[in-house]
Formats: sequence, C-alpha cells, structure tokens
Amino acid sequence: MLEIAKQPLTIYLDPDIAARIEDLIGAGRFANASQIVQEAMILWLTAFNQHQFELELKKAYESSLGLTGRESVNAATFLRTLGDLA
Repeated sequence: MLEIAKQPLTIYLDPDIAARIEDLIGAGRFANASQIVQEAMILWLTAFNQHQFELELKKAYESSLGLTGRESVNAATFLRTLGDLA
C-alpha cells in the first residue's frame, strides 16, 4: 500500500462534534480522531463530486436542449454534449 506523507493539521471543532468523536473512539469504532476525520472527508468528497457531476449533467442537458431547439433531447445528442463525461 502506498504511504502518503502525513501533515499535522490543527482544527477547531464544535464541542458536540468533539464529544461524538471521543464517543466513537471510546466505543472502539475508530482507533483515533485522524481515522474519523479521514473517513468523514472521503464521504464529503464523494458527495461533493457527485453534486459536481450532477451539475455537469444538468448543463449538458440544457445545452442539448439549446442545440435541438425542442423540449426533448434524444440520447445521441445528449451523449455528444456530454463529451468526456459520457
């Protein structure tokens, strides 16, 4: 497995969130706070990337509507508009 250089980072959390982190560690779900933050960031990035992709799909659909000048878009036109996203 590739080991990525780790960089210390100081963050300030709401006391309720800090308490939840301590509870998760205490329950044995995670070994330390770093694991929790890493997993949370992965989940957040996944959701963020999904949202960005959905915005690109919406733009491609709207662009396809502009190309066809109709209220409906056929699959071929839509996929051409998607380009590399398809």
